[in-house]
Order: sequence, then C-alpha cells, then structure tokens
Amino acid sequence: MFVVVILVLSIVLAFPAPLYRWVTDTPAVVAWAVAATLVPVAVAALAARQALRRLERFPEDPNRGQSVLTHGMRAVHGTLAIGQSGLLLCTNWLLLVARTPVVGDWPVIPALLAISPFLVSALLVWVVSYPADRAVRQIALEAFLFRGRPVQPVWSLRQYVINNVRHQILFILIPMLLIVAARDVIVIYEEPLRRFSGHPYTADLLLGAAAALVALIAPEILRYVWSTRRLPDGPLRDRLTQVCRKLRIRYREILVWRAGGGVVNAAVMGVVAPLRYILITDGMLEQLDDAKIEAVFGHEAGHVKRHHIFFFLLFAVITGCLVTLFSIHSRHMNSREQQMVGTLLAVALLFKWSVVFTWISRRFERQADMFGARVLALCGLPCVQPCELHRPEHSNPGPDPLGDALCSTAANVFSNTLNEVAVLNGMPPEGRSWRHGSISSRSRTLLRLAADPAAVASAERTVARIKIVITVVAVICTAWAGWELKLWELLKHWG
Repeated sequence: MFVVVILVLSIVLAFPAPLYRWVTDTPAVVAWAVAATLVPVAVAALAARQALRRLERFPEDPNRGQSVLTHGMRAVHGTLAIGQSGLLLCTNWLLLVARTPVVGDWPVIPALLAISPFLVSALLVWVVSYPADRAVRQIALEAFLFRGRPVQPVWSLRQYVINNVRHQILFILIPMLLIVAARDVIVIYEEPLRRFSGHPYTADLLLGAAAALVALIAPEILRYVWSTRRLPDGPLRDRLTQVCRKLRIRYREILVWRAGGGVVNAAVMGVVAPLRYILITDGMLEQLDDAKIEAVFGHEAGHVKRHHIFFFLLFAVITGCLVTLFSIHSRHMNSREQQMVGTLLAVALLFKWSVVFTWISRRFERQADMFGARVLALCGLPCVQPCELHRPEHSNPGPDPLGDALCSTAANVFSNTLNEVAVLNGMPPEGRSWRHGSISSRSRTLLRLAADPAAVASAERTVARIKIVITVVAVICTAWAGWELKLWELLKHWG
C-alpha cells in the first residue's frame, strides 16, 4: 500500500491540473471516481472470499490461504494505482475539486478532496479483507498457544482498520500534506515573494527547502502518528544500548511501537542522530526471545550504520530534480508538448520506483540482514557449528561488523528469526515483498553468504557501487536543476 499512497500523493503534489483531459464531462468524471473507488473493493472482497475458502479446504496447509490473500492484495493495489492515477491525470477531477465552493483559498483542502476517493477505497478494502486477515492471524495465534507462547486476541475490525490507517496511510500522508500545504501557501504569495527576492524561481526554491525540512523533522512527527513509548529500563534495553555503543550508532531514543501485539516488526526513522528513532513493536517484545530481538535490532542498526536512509533520500532527490526540470521547461511548451514530455517523465519515474528502487532496496535489505547476523555474533552468541568466521586458524576470531566472514550460527538464528516473524505477521514465507523480496529468499541468501566470505565481499562491493552511482546521479541532477533555477545567481546576489 505504501507505493500506492506515494504514487497518489506525488501526482497531487506534482500536477495541480490534469496532464491529460480525456474525460471532461462532469457525470463521466464522477462515474470514473466511483469506479476507481469501488473496483478495488470488489477485488479485495473476491480475494478474501477465495482465501477463506482455501483455508477451509486445506486447514492443514494455511500457506495456501495466505498465498491467495497475498496475491489478491497485490491485485487490489494494482487496481487502486491504475484507477486513482487515471482519475487524477486523465480526467477533470482535479479541476472539479478545485471549483468546489468549500475549497476557497484554503491550503491542503483541494488535495484532501482530490485523494478522497482513494482514502474511501482503502478503508473499504480493509473492511472487506478483514475476515481473511483475521482467519490467517487466528491460525498463527492457535499455533503459538499450542507452543505455550504469549498471545493477544486477534484484532477487532476497528483495531485492524485503525492500525492500517496509522501505519500505511498517515505514515506517508502527514509529511506529504505538509509539503502540499507549503506549496499551496507559496503559490498564494508567489508574486510578492518573487518581487521581494528578485528571482524568477523563488517559489520552486522555497518548495524544495520546505520538502527538505519536512524530511528532516518527519521522524519527530511520526513517532506520535505511530503510538510509541520509551523502551523501559531493563536488561534488554541495556543490551541494545551496549550494541549501539559498540557500533558507534547515535540515536535519540529506542521506542516501543504499540501495535496491539498484532505486528511483529522493527523500524528506524531519521537521517540525523538528534531526530533518529529505533522502534520495536510490542508484539516483538512479547513473542521473540532476546537473541531474536537483537537479530532484528541488528538489522535496523545495519540500515543506520550503512546509511541506507540517506541514500534513499538521495534517490528521492533525483525524482524531485527531474520534476523541477519538467516544471521549468513545461512553462515554455504547448499542451501537446507538455503531454509528450510528461508521459516520458511519468514512464521514467514509474520504472525508477518500481524496478530500480526495488532492485536497490533488496540489496540494501540483504546488507542489513548480514549486519544483523554480525550483531548477533558481536553480542556473544555462542558459535556451535563450523563457520568461516570462527575457524581455528583465525588468530583473532572476534566478529568484525565491517568484515566479510559471517558466523554460520548467527546466520541460522537470524534466518529462523525471519521465518518466525513472517509466521507471526500472517505472511507466507515464500510471499514476495515489493521492497524486501520473500522471507525464504532472504533466509537462503544469508545462509549461502555465511558459507562463502567471497560472496559476502562481492555483495558489499555491489552495494558500494550502488551508493556511488546514486550519489553521482543526485549531484548531477541537483547541479542541473540548480543551473536551470539560476540558483547560483541567487546565491551570488544574496552573498
């Protein structure tokens, strides 16, 4: 769902008016909006029904039902993306919303009305898919009851919808709406700002600065969007703090992410240490032992230590620069040229985020997996099987977080942790994820790397090259956009 949310909000942010006006008649536009809202709901209802039937037919193999639900939700996300992007780009919906009397000159209101069909559709999708999700989670709950593990009741419909709204929509919607608000205010005062600065592209520069500021402060906002509290003092906090100290990782706080026990996960937010938070869900604290929590924590520490968030932001900067360049040059194009260039840009950005970003993200994820295994060894996990890191001929077999060899025992524990997290979250281990790949593929990759230090070194070199390419492209695009915006003239004028 994250991808669809980003897509819809990016269109609203980048295109105040439709790029194509294939549907202009008001009844037809409203009909499109209704269809874009309800078709994904029908697909979700069908997927949920099929998943429930598969679970009833094959109770001994719940993975079949999970797989049906996973594939069905992918279809839902696809129909959401196609329907909503078509509504915003190919119809007069944006203009129709802008002419609504309630809008007036208020910032943000037009954007909220523009995405209202998407928001309504997402809510209805979660309502109709809840029975299948509940059935999957119920199976996991029964399995853990049988194993004597602590459990919480499966989410109610209200809890399920609220959790999805907070973690899949508000997580992205609030920062994006802050940028939209900045854009709307800047547009209102564009002429006075231009006269004051004496620069033709003051509005574009201010919007870029606003986006950078939102990216910086977003973690402080999101810690309240996601209900969180400080991880209490105790042995676990002491161990995690010690790990961060050994790895020289700076952060503001380690937080418990309160998700009603229904999510077993961890996350890291923030580029700079004063606004960086490491989050661990309450479900993870309840369900996993300390070694497995350290494994997941080590994975998140890997994202910090390897600067993945920074490079993801650079990757987003490239998109921002390309959109800025299109905005500058489109002012001198006729409508046909705008459509042609806009289409090429849209295709390029779709490929960038759906293919290139996926490829990069999965390699970053594998690097974080390796780091998580190294952290387990660093925490003193006993090595109980032959491995490349602890071979007798090594004069100093201590784990090196930046080295090549991985402890086989640590890799196995981390692999088992991945699979247990998948089961706890009601995910089939073979189910593919847009950013991460499947849990099974990650487990197999880590175990293969633990047996081959040369492959570890090769994987690390690949990620290093990726970071270099991202940096070079981001610098080139930023310099190009700065040149087109006459940024250097502005700096010289104010200097």
